[in-house]
Amino acid sequence: MKSTKILLIITLIISLNACSKKEEPAQADNPKLELSEHSKNELSVASAVSDNVENSLVLTGKVMPFEERQVKVSPLVDGIIEKLSANLGDFVQRGQALAIVHSTDVADIENQTISSKTDLVSAQKNLQVQQDLFKSGLATEKDVLLAENEVTKSKGSLSRANEVSVIYGVKNSFYTLKSPISGYVVDKNSAISDKMAYHEGETGAFFTIADLSQVQIIANVYESDIAKVKLGYPVKISLIAYPDKVFTGKIDKISNVLDPQTRTMTVRINLKNEGNILKPEMFAQVTVNFNHDKKMVSIPAEAVIFDKNKNFVIVYKGAKDIVSREVQIAQTTNGKSFIYSGLQQGEQVMLKNQLMIYNALNN
Repeated sequence: MKSTKILLIITLIISLNACSKKEEPAQADNPKLELSEHSKNELSVASAVSDNVENSLVLTGKVMPFEERQVKVSPLVDGIIEKLSANLGDFVQRGQALAIVHSTDVADIENQTISSKTDLVSAQKNLQVQQDLFKSGLATEKDVLLAENEVTKSKGSLSRANEVSVIYGVKNSFYTLKSPISGYVVDKNSAISDKMAYHEGETGAFFTIADLSQVQIIANVYESDIAKVKLGYPVKISLIAYPDKVFTGKIDKISNVLDPQTRTMTVRINLKNEGNILKPEMFAQVTVNFNHDKKMVSIPAEAVIFDKNKNFVIVYKGAKDIVSREVQIAQTTNGKSFIYSGLQQGEQVMLKNQLMIYNALNN
């Protein structure tokens, strides 16, 4: 490879000297050069095109779980915490036990269930008696109907008591706190521990469970930049944790409220969290790409050569007509350089070996 480059430079210099002997260059600072056959085989050029001026805005933000995909979990009864079964960062399945609470409220529910069962047995026995008496002519049809109604009411009471027991996870005066969704424990109340008393409304939620299969990036936009962001604008996201990985998305929600302290507005970007690599509170850098209405000549940024505090390109007009030219760059965004002076739409610039050609032209 090294010998090929040396050969290319020597060939270019010889070609340049040959051209300079035949005719004077049009401009002293822009000599022409002729490509050798070897150089022609490696030729790579791009045309200057008229393009919408692209711009970008860099925002800071962080990874957050969706509010709609997370739930705060706390016992429905007061009591003594017997056991905590989940820790911060754990993955839990829907219905998995998170904590067990010993509660007198649960004992009342159990007593109600037992009482409902007793009432049902009594009502069923009374119905049997009334039916036997009716057959013997010692009871009326009305007596039988009343007994049947009592059985129906007792069954309803027992059914409700059983449903409450299921909801509360009642068993032997113990209440089982279960996860309502599958997800990760993203917050655990630091004030709770085994064998401590719990009072609903005072202690607060035990856990926060979040489904992290999808997450959101919440980024802050300063007041002076609000006009630059709109719904649907594409973004690129980079994270400190994954410096070599770029995530892409688009703005899908813009807040209508400014933070009075920071004078910023928030925007939201939804991301699929494949492999659960995105963790809540991770720092994110969000680059928002947007277009201006005006057009400008653009070329691939790789075509630009920076030398002596100026920007140059190698303009290719033909195998025997190659020149270096200074250009004025308005900005470079997303791999494109936008030119406001020095290059016309349709002209071609070299993308390969342009630095060696530039050196040959200027030596």
